[in-house]
Amino acid sequence: MQKKKQKSSNLSKGKIISFGVVLGVIVLTGFFTINSFSPVNSDTLIFAPSTNVFLKGVKSPNGNYHYQYAKGGKTMFAEGTSPTISVSQGNLIQLHLINEEKNQYDNPSKHNINIDKFNVHTNDLGYFQSESITFLADKVGTFDYYCTIHPEMKGIITVNAG
Repeated sequence: MQKKKQKSSNLSKGKIISFGVVLGVIVLTGFFTINSFSPVNSDTLIFAPSTNVFLKGVKSPNGNYHYQYAKGGKTMFAEGTSPTISVSQGNLIQLHLINEEKNQYDNPSKHNINIDKFNVHTNDLGYFQSESITFLADKVGTFDYYCTIHPEMKGIITVNAG
């Protein structure tokens, strides 16, 4: 009696799973790439390097709420005030906000940031939550940014002619 040889498939379960994982990584990378080139104040994609602006919502020891501006790992701010941020016209700006104010027992910490002229509005962020938002600095001038929860948290963004 002759045994029948089974034909082995080149598609093993491990290869199918690996293909699915690689495909998932490609799709997620594409999603985040497209999202980073899609400013909230423009209907078109802007394929250009972005300027990163990092802001932290905090409460100082003297009780003032303010934003801290970080660049190159160093905090750039004057105690008790919110920084003036300068960018150039035509730049794609990625604004990263993180809430670093710890919650109090009777007062949960929430912060947000808004720049009305550029349609920038983040969600209310709890302790250690963050949000990034991309916008195109397409208008020259001085514009206010602020937190709707804490009116004293405000500053100026200056857009200089390119």
